[in-house]
Amino acid sequence: MDNTGKMKKAICTLAGIVVLPLIFFLCGCSVSDKNDLLKYARKNYGACEFINDERKGKGNDETYTVYLRDKDTGIEYKVTSGLDAVGIDGSIFGYSEGKSSDFYGLYIQYLFDETDADIRKLEAEYNMDFEFKYDVIVLNFSMGKGTYPAEDAAKGFDEILRSVDIKNMRPKEYLLYAGADIYLGVYNTSSGEYKESNDQSIIGFVQTNYDPQAVYQSSMGAYISQFLSYDEIDRLFPDHDGAPMGTAYYFRDKDGDIFVAIDLKEFGASKSDIRLFRDTSSGMEEILY
Repeated sequence: MDNTGKMKKAICTLAGIVVLPLIFFLCGCSVSDKNDLLKYARKNYGACEFINDERKGKGNDETYTVYLRDKDTGIEYKVTSGLDAVGIDGSIFGYSEGKSSDFYGLYIQYLFDETDADIRKLEAEYNMDFEFKYDVIVLNFSMGKGTYPAEDAAKGFDEILRSVDIKNMRPKEYLLYAGADIYLGVYNTSSGEYKESNDQSIIGFVQTNYDPQAVYQSSMGAYISQFLSYDEIDRLFPDHDGAPMGTAYYFRDKDGDIFVAIDLKEFGASKSDIRLFRDTSSGMEEILY
């Protein structure tokens, strides 16, 4: 047997040594009992009272559920133990026990219910609405002509939830939008940091430095060659391979005419440089302001 054959045999032997004990371990799994599930619930969600339990299925399809009441909030929830198949490449080696609960979703809804009046006031104040999905709160502002108080709204929303969040389980991240197209930024409650998106930065720049009445329309991908001469591209992007791509932001000005804003940094330039253009019969013409 050559060295390659010996190596393959050694690998197979090692795999067998690792896999066989795993198989024996997985085959011996069973659902948790009542005490285990109560310990799990108290460790993860706090003090609770037992209501009742339920056992379903047999063998590998068996599940065991305990129904509980949270002592802090009165939320009634469940914790379930079941068996999950473990396999590789379609082959099942055995089953492992896993636990699940609906507590988190119920608790977040509890926070919203407890603060409903304050949330409604905040929505009216900032002309926005909210939704909760994928463990994140999304704030969506109604479209307007100016910039949006995204950071203030997110901080205000979090302060409202924090006032009743006795378990410190409220969402930690806010995504902020205006309408369907404008992504404003993200706010993280753990760090207290708000990161403004480039969409919002460009909208603010245009309305502050060029036309206060300009209204953002949409954005789309674009090649820098649509806006700059090849000589300028070579100067600003000395290491470019082909035509650099980025985002073009379309606005309607106070007279109803369309113009475009781009930030050269989005195309790969070393620093931010926002430029404005109009589409003319001879191509994109830069607006000097």
